[in-house]
Amino acid sequence: MSNSLNASRFPFCALVMASTNQRIVLLQQVEGPKSPEEMITILQRVVEECTTSLVAARIEAEERLNNQRLREEQDAAYRAALEADQARERQMREEQERIEREAAEAERKRIEDEEAQARAVQEAAEKEAALARRRQEKAMALGAEPEKGPDVTRVLIRFPTGERKERRFHSSATITSIYDYVDSLDCLKAEKYSLVSNFPRVTYGPEKNSQTLVEAGLHPQASLFIEIEQ
Repeated sequence: MSNSLNASRFPFCALVMASTNQRIVLLQQVEGPKSPEEMITILQRVVEECTTSLVAARIEAEERLNNQRLREEQDAAYRAALEADQARERQMREEQERIEREAAEAERKRIEDEEAQARAVQEAAEKEAALARRRQEKAMALGAEPEKGPDVTRVLIRFPTGERKERRFHSSATITSIYDYVDSLDCLKAEKYSLVSNFPRVTYGPEKNSQTLVEAGLHPQASLFIEIEQ
């Protein structure tokens, strides 16, 4: 330090001040012995001479501090605004993604519903076609309705809708023939049902299908109703 201040005699006293470039400025140096009074006089003179410089330095330092604080505040405000913009963009992006997901889900559900409806229509059409084929097959299996005669049984059938149908059968025909007749009509949509007589109540289930109308006690005439199986 003594070399940088060019000290040549000791004791040596130097009055320095901080500079803006982080260096020191030499205000006064005193070499050689001095009395306290002389030192006070020298220091007072230096202070008086440098008061303006010190004030300017203080003002400059305050300006630097204020400028630094302003820059920091501006940087903080910029970062806050940037974060707010990014948050808004993220929110808008998430909202758009949500809308797109909901639209895709709605479209997927619409397609599924349309496909399910198309399948239901197709299945209903196939079922109706199968029933139509079944009615035709049953009608063909029945053959022509016989004319009235002693060996002919007249059968009246009541449907759940209240509709009545009547047909003649050979007395040697089986209970299956009556089921075939019911199946050949377009009066019943149920697939499982039984033929039942009232007086006495008799259910003509699968175990009686092979009985002839005479064996089943239905000759020469019978009244049956249809009981839907649940």
